[in-house]
Formats: sequence, C-alpha cells, structure tokens
Amino acid sequence: MQKTIPVWDIWVRLGHWSIVLGIVFQQISGGDAEYIDVHATVGILLGGWVLFRILWGFIGPKYARFSSFPPPNPIRAKESLKRVLTRQPEKVPGHSAIGGLAVYLFLMLIFLTALTGMSSSDDILFDGPLAPLIPAAMVSLAGTIHPILSDLLLAIIGVHLIAITWHVTVMKEPLIRGMLTGRKPAFEQEPGDPHAFSSVIFLKGLIYSLLTLGLTYGIIGIYLRW
Repeated sequence: MQKTIPVWDIWVRLGHWSIVLGIVFQQISGGDAEYIDVHATVGILLGGWVLFRILWGFIGPKYARFSSFPPPNPIRAKESLKRVLTRQPEKVPGHSAIGGLAVYLFLMLIFLTALTGMSSSDDILFDGPLAPLIPAAMVSLAGTIHPILSDLLLAIIGVHLIAITWHVTVMKEPLIRGMLTGRKPAFEQEPGDPHAFSSVIFLKGLIYSLLTLGLTYGIIGIYLRW
C-alpha cells in the first residue's frame, strides 16, 4: 500500500467544503429578494475567506503554499491535461500543474464575484456596501458583470466536478478522500515541518482566519453599515 502523509490541513479542507456550501447557497438565493441580505452576507464572508486563503498560501504549511504549486504556465498546464486524458497521474502529493491553475482560477472568480456583488445596486431593494463609494457607472458595470461571473463560476465548477469524477473513477486517485481526511499518497515526498496536522498549524490558521474574516466583515459589514 502506498504510504500517505498529511497534505491538506484543516483550514484548506474547511475552506474547500465551506466554499462548496456557500456557492450552492449563493446560486439558490441570488434571485430571491427574501434572502438578499443573507446572500450579501455570505458573499462578504466568501470574499473574506479568499483573502485568508491567499494569505495562507504564503504562511500555511508546505502543500497549502503557492510555492508548492507548479507555476501557472500554459505549456505545463497543457502537458498536465494531456497526462490526465491519457490516464497518467502526476505523482505529487499536492496539486498537479492543472490542479494548481484551477486553484488560482477559482480564487480569482470567487473574489471577483463577491466584489462585484458588493459593488452592485438595483436602485430599489439592494445597495451593496461598496456601491455608495464608487461612481454610478462602476456600480452599473458591477451589476452587469456579477451574474456573468456567477454563471462562469458555475460552469467552471461543472468542469471541476467532471474532472474529479474522471480522477476518482478512471485514474483511481483518492482526491475526495484526500480532501476529507487530509492525507494523500506521499510519492516519496516529506510532509513538511511543521506538518499539516500539527497544533502549530491549527492555532496559526485559527488566529489568521478569524482575523481575516473578522476584519472583512467588520469593515464591509459593520463599518460600512451593511
């Protein structure tokens, strides 16, 4: 049996599944005026979590760091996709080249969707917390772009689900189990120091996630009187 090591810390896993639930809720609640306040609040928190994940990409454990991702290179991504289609797993504990590129894409889309939502206004029931601070033309543009980004994010998620199904059923890679347990095949790599399951990483993530989410909601949700 292939040796496994701690790869995904609790904050990477918690963020992953929280974003899944958050996006599902946003897609359901987006067109319902009754839930617009909750929709906006969840959008602020999703944006805050993206900021935390970016910070965690520099100060988190080994495989959470962007330095462990293959650089976002079109040629490497093409080669990585070719390996997927020909059922040749990339023997890395963390993200493959195309997997790392998907992380960057998801972070960018989620943040831009949240940002445009916070900058939108329908001039009747909803004014985003950032809308009073920017020119009317930008508010109008944000309102136009927000649903487009939301649909694009949904389409990318669909592609992601197809890719995960392929990896799990055809290539026999334990990606879902890895995102649940945090452990993945080592492929002769080390877990890093401190490793992803250490108490240091847990406490560090707890402090910085609370600070990031607290400041995001404090500034946008409370100071701007959302």
